[in-house]
Amino acid sequence: MKKILLSMIACAVLASCGDDKGSAFIGVWKSSEKPTKTMTISKVEDGYRVQSKFDDPEWSSMNVEVKAKAEGDKSLVTSDGQKKIMELSQSGEIKSFLYGSPKTFTKSE
Repeated sequence: MKKILLSMIACAVLASCGDDKGSAFIGVWKSSEKPTKTMTISKVEDGYRVQSKFDDPEWSSMNVEVKAKAEGDKSLVTSDGQKKIMELSQSGEIKSFLYGSPKTFTKSE
């Protein structure tokens, strides 16, 4: 009986390890506010890489690249956990806090 119980616990623990809470953030996102930006979020070994680039080359000095980690299903924080940088809304848009005031991005197809 103990072996069966231990096996069940081990399976439950292993199954929860594959749960990737930030997977909804992965992809290419576009802002509609001027100046427009493109944000690419990709999975890396220990979290996520967020690359936010202005579409107009004149603004390229403001491009940002940040390592992030998931904090639940609906938010990404800096890799040190100190600052929330992304929030996923119920409508599927991302609210980004990378540039101070919140900016909204929609997923690009």
